[in-house]
Amino acid sequence: MIRPEAAAFFKKYSEIFAGLIIALIGLWLATRIGWFWTAIGVIIAFMGLGLAFTAFRRLIFKTDQIGPGVVEVDERQISYFSAYEGGSVSIESLARITAITTDEGPWSDDLHWVLEEDGGATLTIPNSAAGAEQLFDAFAALDGVDYSMATKAMGTTNHDRFVIWSKPRAALH
Repeated sequence: MIRPEAAAFFKKYSEIFAGLIIALIGLWLATRIGWFWTAIGVIIAFMGLGLAFTAFRRLIFKTDQIGPGVVEVDERQISYFSAYEGGSVSIESLARITAITTDEGPWSDDLHWVLEEDGGATLTIPNSAAGAEQLFDAFAALDGVDYSMATKAMGTTNHDRFVIWSKPRAALH
């Protein structure tokens, strides 16, 4: 039997472990004799590292999901529903994504995502809402998302605002 704490740890980091195992298999293949196996091994190693890196980025978005509301991402539409507020925004009409934190973190769920549309409408989503991990995939569709800023926002202990992405503005000349 595996202890529940160990099982939870391996489940949480399973995608990262899978990517690293794939990378190790690729490195093993790269040490085989012949240029063909070396090339295949290097390609597989880079794919495994890419998978592990993406899984690590996705991990920062995961929470215990005990907060209010439900997030749903469907057909490039982000929706948030709760007992008190809610709404939806289209990914194409987004103008800015901001992470707002309070001074209660990083040990409590103090992060909220503010999605602003071009027309001025905003949608505020707590990171602890059920389904909030889907936001990672939705944000990945946008060019220039600053994941390092998102990581910094999730680890801060201050009341602050972090612009994760903003729509590039057209030059007037």
